[in-house]
Amino acid sequence: MLAATTSYAQVRAETSKTPGALEPTASPQNVIIIGAGISGLVAAYELASAGHTVRILEARERFGGRVLTLRNQFNAGDFFEAGAVRIPSNHNLTLAYTQHFGLNLKPFYPQKGFFVSFKKGQRTLLSLEELEKQVTSITRLTTQPQSTQRAGGKIDEWKKIAEGADLLPTAFAASLKGKIYLGDAVTRVEQSSLGVRVICQSGRIYYGDCAVCTVPLPVLEKINFYPSLSSPKQNAISGGYNYRAATRMFVEYPERFWEKDNLNGWAVIADRPEELWQPNWDSNSKAGILHAYFKDKNALAMDALNSEERLRSLLQRWEEILPGANNYQVRAVSYSWNNDPWSKAGWAYPSSSQEEKLFNEIGRREGKIYFAGEHTSAIRGWVQGALESGIKTAQQIHNSVHLLS
Repeated sequence: MLAATTSYAQVRAETSKTPGALEPTASPQNVIIIGAGISGLVAAYELASAGHTVRILEARERFGGRVLTLRNQFNAGDFFEAGAVRIPSNHNLTLAYTQHFGLNLKPFYPQKGFFVSFKKGQRTLLSLEELEKQVTSITRLTTQPQSTQRAGGKIDEWKKIAEGADLLPTAFAASLKGKIYLGDAVTRVEQSSLGVRVICQSGRIYYGDCAVCTVPLPVLEKINFYPSLSSPKQNAISGGYNYRAATRMFVEYPERFWEKDNLNGWAVIADRPEELWQPNWDSNSKAGILHAYFKDKNALAMDALNSEERLRSLLQRWEEILPGANNYQVRAVSYSWNNDPWSKAGWAYPSSSQEEKLFNEIGRREGKIYFAGEHTSAIRGWVQGALESGIKTAQQIHNSVHLLS
């Protein structure tokens, strides 16, 4: 069984056979999974594949969690990612499941045109090779070391799912047909010697041998547990484990004016920090979509503005980076993960002291209740971390039965 303190190298070795790593069970368990994000979906998929009974309870009217593809926002057929999208070349689990489900991959970064680096008010043009060094430098300043080393490989080898990141959760859901219950939030989880009892907002009650809770920590305060969770978990839930704010904004232009200057519509903005992407760089459409990715204080500042103020502020910022950005009639869409009631933030981002005190505790099993989600993984903020935690939990449940039999 994988312990909460299992190293990243051990996890990679022990999960290298997935998908489908669990042997068929002779002692099927009835498992209730709270949350239909990636960790919940993969845990259900692996357990069901081994012969266990699974049910996923999801508060939202959709599955996928923080993998969210916005479709047909401006025109029929267009799409862009409000959530996770990048697949680094060393994220073996993400790559394995995309291959398993037959999903097409494309390069994430444009393979031609210049990137813009904006640092200390200075605008510099970079090739993809030069961007590699720039991104590495900036990443060290803006992310935790343990998270940075998980996003490895040369960035020109990073991938995206060609037809939209939501195809990964859709593939999981298709194989779990009839096992996912949407639009009904869990409000209470009880456990006893007989098993678990999970109560939803609608009044529906589900019984199982055990439960898997994949709910982000900021949202767990909405669920009552009986008996109460451990003090370390309660500390983390009440704000003792930091999360990053994240907001994305998408702007449609009638033409890709930046390409006239051999720019690809991408920029690394060290001053704020902030990112600028052209997510549909590989599209044949005349129109172009630019995407701003805000984190932390910048995200909260944008969230505080109304839609008109947000767009006006954004175009003024972009004018310094892509001259002419403020000269067009445009349409815009934004998505704030802090304002999403079922995430309340982007991803877990604990301080060093928080991690030292709480990391092993937030993923620790409590009786018949298991915990998964990117916040329980060292690979926070990535699909890889969500997959790793879901697989680990599925293995724990599966092995607990077989070790006793």
